[in-house]
Amino acid sequence: MAEKDFSTRRSFLGASSTLAVSSLLPAQSKKLGIGVVGGGFGSSFPWHMHPNCNVSAVADLREDRRKRLMERFDCSNSYGEFHAMLKDPKVEAVAIFTGAPDHVAHCVDVMNSGRHVISAVPAATTLEDCQKLVDTVKKTGQIYMMAETSCFHAPTMTAREWRKQGKFGRIYYTEGCYLHNHGSYLKHGNAPPELMAMFLQNGKPTWRYGNAPGLYITHASGPCIYVTGEKFTEVAAIGTPMDHEFYKKNQYNNPFINITFFFKTDGGNSSRIAIHWWTAAPGREGADYYGTEMSFFEPRFGQPALLSYPNKKAEPVTVDTHASVLPANMRDRVNQGHGGAEVFIVNEFVSACLERRRPAVDVYHAVAFTAPGLCGQQSAMKGGAWTKVPDFGAIS
Repeated sequence: MAEKDFSTRRSFLGASSTLAVSSLLPAQSKKLGIGVVGGGFGSSFPWHMHPNCNVSAVADLREDRRKRLMERFDCSNSYGEFHAMLKDPKVEAVAIFTGAPDHVAHCVDVMNSGRHVISAVPAATTLEDCQKLVDTVKKTGQIYMMAETSCFHAPTMTAREWRKQGKFGRIYYTEGCYLHNHGSYLKHGNAPPELMAMFLQNGKPTWRYGNAPGLYITHASGPCIYVTGEKFTEVAAIGTPMDHEFYKKNQYNNPFINITFFFKTDGGNSSRIAIHWWTAAPGREGADYYGTEMSFFEPRFGQPALLSYPNKKAEPVTVDTHASVLPANMRDRVNQGHGGAEVFIVNEFVSACLERRRPAVDVYHAVAFTAPGLCGQQSAMKGGAWTKVPDFGAIS
């Protein structure tokens, strides 16, 4: 393989000096044994397809989801409560896809057991837990990754590559959004059963019941920070309340179903993030990047991605799928799942564990994506007061 191809394929993911190149390396003599916890979203990730990974165990408290995992990964080694899995010598890493409020506690237990961990989003639901997560990674030396799908969409990976090449000039402003309507269903009492099941299980509230937009910001903050390399340092936010029982009394004391966040960055630039769950707008998970020499608008509302240059009309652009960085047997899955992200996440985590390096979305990225929303929630509760975002460490 030509060195030109090698350097190009190395560049789009890497968070550290050693990058994601497992498909370019000789066949691994050892596979990573992974345990998968959580049969909801956790069943979406094709761990069993990666040539350097083996699903050694699965776990879920619910029997139906546990069976789904067993069938999905052809794995008979199953657990209800997952902690017993941490005594299994075949499990070297664990994928945590449990409820958001439990992510930190579960990830900490995994790392303290001497295993690597990948977690669903968000990284944490409190600033104190953000710090606890960072401290545990430092203490144990284990690998932590957050499975933020938005960072592994082809347009986002391409934008990150272009920024590193200097094509934008200065990215002075970004916009990120996560538009995912369920408020109108709740307001009008016509929510489909599968949607209501996300909020109530056997008549009891799930963690999604009344979930605060600020606690679930990473699908929009992630690409903005990942592409620019700039962290958010201060936030002012405005919320939209909803007159519904979910947003009158909930475990988060959250009255808002929509929040719009305005951020300052550590590079002296700005960003606006929209987490809107009661909207007539089409759904969207993505970001736009405004530069002095070039601007890039990720696909929205069924329209193609757009490139724009000074004094020229914005034109549609087709971006690379980046499938070539994946193992050959996984490349046809780049259009499946959440924007094709799952296969890239699997490849990046497996590769990082076997190569003993920081993954692209490591603990410092994870808390940098998460903490601004927690602070923004505080700002919205105070009527939009500017609020400082703690700095948990460098993301370079």
